[in-house]
Amino acid sequence: MGDISAEDWEWLYRLCGRQSLLGVAFYAIQKLSSGKPETLGMPRQLYLKWYYQAEGIRSLNERHYACSSELTQKFAAEGCQTFILKGQANSLLYPDKFIRQTGDIDIWVSGGRERVLELFRKMDLLEDTKISSHDVLLPKNVFGEEVEVHFGFGVDRCSPFANKRMLAFLDAESHNLTPVPEGFYVPSKKFALVMQLSHIYKHMLGLGVGMRQLVDYFMLLQASSSEERAEIASLLGSMNLRRFAGALMWVLSECLGLESEFLLCAPDARRGRVLLREIMRDGNFGKFADRRRGSVWRWWLKNRLRLLTFLPFDFSEVSWFLLRYWASFVFLTPQRILALRQYKERHK
Repeated sequence: MGDISAEDWEWLYRLCGRQSLLGVAFYAIQKLSSGKPETLGMPRQLYLKWYYQAEGIRSLNERHYACSSELTQKFAAEGCQTFILKGQANSLLYPDKFIRQTGDIDIWVSGGRERVLELFRKMDLLEDTKISSHDVLLPKNVFGEEVEVHFGFGVDRCSPFANKRMLAFLDAESHNLTPVPEGFYVPSKKFALVMQLSHIYKHMLGLGVGMRQLVDYFMLLQASSSEERAEIASLLGSMNLRRFAGALMWVLSECLGLESEFLLCAPDARRGRVLLREIMRDGNFGKFADRRRGSVWRWWLKNRLRLLTFLPFDFSEVSWFLLRYWASFVFLTPQRILALRQYKERHK
């Protein structure tokens, strides 16, 4: 280990930064070096920089746990059942619950869209919010952290038939909740296995997917029982997730060393290499993708061409994805033209 050069350490640091894995990697470094990084040949200045960032990640996790508990209590007082999606729920699965690099807080609130929006009006929380078809994004000044309040599950399959089956499963499983000592509820492992698998697939076709999401799934698979994994494995085909699951299982086993007993299905090396290419090239949520550089039109064109390259990956699902995109594009074009005209009128 001491033969690793300073340049190699810098490369690893940059890679972990691109993949939002600085906290997880620093935890491993601490374990390997017993708190003495010089035994690994790691430059002291890099160690100190990494240490301070890891402490920042720990501090942010502490705030997010506290905020998740506060949100749970506030909505419970209004008669709403809640649970935390992804983020802090995933963090609890790690060997140290403070090492996962967290983003915003995702909380699901019962009652459906209209009831949740009405509740927000009553609580005077709608000002400066961004409302989508499945969630409300609260600005940081409301609870001290960015919060996405979900009235849907935030995922869907592009095929309407597979989507209907998946949402029916998630809806039935959403009542199976577990309270955690941190003061909030988390969904069942079966719910998380389906929801996060679909969420990762959605990101691969959309903005991009990073290794952090795969490490989350690695931890989730290890925390689930063989019975839970077997049940989800039997449902993958009906939800149009089997091909992507095979790709994900290949990356988890080939790159992260996940044992075969934890896999949902047989690894698919061909599709797995496509998934790995996307992860390593574009970074977490595609933030380092080349297609993001340049003009809006260049970005738009590169995204369209990128989607065409996914057709061999899963022709059925990607075809539905493209069909939905263009249907939405045509439907929203008149609204966008109207909004542009109104903007120009206001800024004459």
